[in-house]
Amino acid sequence: MADLDVGDKAPDFNLPGDGGATVSLSKLKGKPVVVYFYPKDDTPGCTKEACAFRDDFSAFKKLKAEIIGISKDSPERHDKFKGK
Repeated sequence: MADLDVGDKAPDFNLPGDGGATVSLSKLKGKPVVVYFYPKDDTPGCTKEACAFRDDFSAFKKLKAEIIGISKDSPERHDKFKGK
């Protein structure tokens, strides 16, 4: 897969999401979507990044933007991190 640059269109993906759901980028076509990548749940830098999205959530909601965070962690680990 080729590297992506800021502003590039993301390739479609189907990944496990929160609570056993599946997240598919193609199902969000036509909506504003923010995709961010982070190395691991529950680390200081990743927590700070996720909290920044949480803290500005109302601004994203006004834009009707979906926020998708992607890491290599299992869905169960991500659910635990999100619960914190």
